[in-house]
Amino acid sequence: MKKLFLTSIIALTIGFFLGVTIGTIIGIKINKENTEKQIINSTVILERIKEHSFLITHTVITEQSSEIIIDQGSAWSNFWWGHEITAEGLMQVDIGVDLSQLTSEDLTINTSNRTIKINVPDAEIYNVSLNGDIEVSTKSGILKKLLAEDENEDYNLALEELSSKAQEAIEQDSDIMQESKSSTLSTLQVILHDTGYTIIEE
Repeated sequence: MKKLFLTSIIALTIGFFLGVTIGTIIGIKINKENTEKQIINSTVILERIKEHSFLITHTVITEQSSEIIIDQGSAWSNFWWGHEITAEGLMQVDIGVDLSQLTSEDLTINTSNRTIKINVPDAEIYNVSLNGDIEVSTKSGILKKLLAEDENEDYNLALEELSSKAQEAIEQDSDIMQESKSSTLSTLQVILHDTGYTIIEE
């Protein structure tokens, strides 16, 4: 009786492991077949990519300062109505690539070596925003100070000028712009990893 019991347990154990093994093999085979049957063409790839629209790949914090001089045209007019704004602040610049610009002509799919060449658009500034506070100081003519000084207007002018200078500084830094463009490829590889294709630059 004990032998029969042990034999039954062994048989059940072997059957269980065989079932798990066979099931795993079948699952892998089915998954492989489904992957191979997955249609990979420019339309499918573009749809996947454009789900992300603008892809931010780099963020830079830059310290900027500006001096705005509102000249009234003469020393006498400036004495009464002249206005100068000095400002400093940290600006955050987000850089990336507009994936919505991509077309099927920007993609080359090689099914033999399973690669996708992508002609990545140049990086551009997505957004410039203030990181922290702006230090603003003003110097005004006598009447301007007494009758027409506007702190909110000064703040807005300073913010606009700092944003403009930050954007110009980053756009002129070719290393940052190129790095932002190159970073797109690694991100696209993550987005398209389940296709089994390697993403390379055109």
